[in-house]
Amino acid sequence: MVVETNLVLALGILLLAGLAGGIFISRFKLPAVTGYILAGLAVGPAILKLISWEMVEYLKPVNSIALGIIALVIGGELEIKTLRKLGKSIMWIGVMEILGAATIVFLAMLLVRQSLPNALLLGGLATATAPAATVAVIKEVRSRGPLTDSLLAIVALDDALGVIVFGIMAAVVKVLVSGVESTSISHMVTTPVLEIAYSILLGAMMGFILGVIARRVSKQKTLLTITLGIVFLTAGLASHFHLSAILANMVVGAVIVNTSPRRRKIFNLIEGIEIPIFVTFFALAGASLEIEMLGKVGVVGIIYVVARITGKVAGTYIGGHIGKAEPVVKKYLGWGLMPQAGVVVGLTMVAQDIYPEAGSLILNIILTSVVISELIGPIFSRKVLELAGEVYNEKRKNFPDNSSMT
Repeated sequence: MVVETNLVLALGILLLAGLAGGIFISRFKLPAVTGYILAGLAVGPAILKLISWEMVEYLKPVNSIALGIIALVIGGELEIKTLRKLGKSIMWIGVMEILGAATIVFLAMLLVRQSLPNALLLGGLATATAPAATVAVIKEVRSRGPLTDSLLAIVALDDALGVIVFGIMAAVVKVLVSGVESTSISHMVTTPVLEIAYSILLGAMMGFILGVIARRVSKQKTLLTITLGIVFLTAGLASHFHLSAILANMVVGAVIVNTSPRRRKIFNLIEGIEIPIFVTFFALAGASLEIEMLGKVGVVGIIYVVARITGKVAGTYIGGHIGKAEPVVKKYLGWGLMPQAGVVVGLTMVAQDIYPEAGSLILNIILTSVVISELIGPIFSRKVLELAGEVYNEKRKNFPDNSSMT
C-alpha cells in the first residue's frame, strides 16, 4: 500500500509509527527522537513505502509548524536573570564551542572538496546540540556539581547561538547562489546582518503583541489558540519577507519569558501539545531519508561527525580557559555536547530550501549524524559525569567528593 493522496492517513501513519518507535527504543535507554526518525524511515518510501515521496513533499508544511513551536520553546530558555547568574565562563564556553564546531566543520568540508555553499551550510548546522538527551542523562544519574551545572547552562544557550550562526551562514549562501555575477563584499556582509536584524525586529514586535493580548485573556484554550496563531503568523511573515522564521519565533519566546506575567501559563500550554507535533516532525524527517544517498555520504558523513565533535571539545576548552572555568569543566564539558537533534533537523529543512542542489546530501549527512550522536552521545555524557565524580552513588546514598577534581 502506498499513500498517494490522503494527507490525513499519512499523518496518522507517521504519528503512530513514530510514537511506537520512540517507546520501543526508550526501553534500551536511548533517546526517543532516534526511534521517531527510524520509524519514519521504516514506513517511508525508502523501505516499506507506506508513504510516497510525493506525500513527503506535500507534508512539508508540518515542518514549519513544528519549527515555529521549537523556536518558541528555545526562546523561552533565554531568561535574562538566569543568563546573568551563569557568569562569564559559560558565555565564553558557549560562544567558543559554537564557533569551534562551525569553523572546523566548514574547513573539513572544504578539504573533502565540498562546494562553498555546502561547507557553509554544514558548518552552520554543526553548531546545534540536542539538550533533551543530555538533560535526560543528568536526571537519570542524579548528578550534581560544576560540570552538571555547566552542562545545563550550555544546553540552554546552545541552540539559540546556533540559530544565529546558522542564520548568518545561510544568508551568505543565499547571496552566493542568487545568480548575481558580481557580488560586492559589502553586499555579502550587509545582507546577512539585515536578515538577522529584521528577523529579530519581527520577533520582538510579535512577542510584544502576544504579551499584550495574553494579559487580557483568561481562558486557557483561547490563550493557546492565540499563541499558536502568533507563532504561525510570525513564521508566515518571515517566509514572505525572506527572513529567518526560526530566529523570529525564538525572539517571540524570549520576549514573553522576560516580559509577560503569564509566561509560565503560555509555555505550559505549549508543552501540553508539543509531543504529537514533534513526533510527526521527526518521523517525517526519517521518511525523507534516501537510503541510496547514505552510501554517497560515506567518508563525508564520518568526517562531519568527527569534525563537529572536535570543534565542540576544542571550543569548550578554549572558552573555559578564557573564562577561567574550573578544570573539570574545561576537560569534560565538550564531550557532553555530542547529541544533535531537535532544531538541527529543522535547520536542515531550511538549508534544503536555500540550496536544493545539495539538499538530499545535506539531509542525509545531518540525519546520519543525529542517529549516531543520539546513540553514542548519552553514553559519553554519562561517562564524563562519572569521571568528574558528580554521579549519585546509589549504594552509599551520597555524591562522591569531587572537590579534588579542581
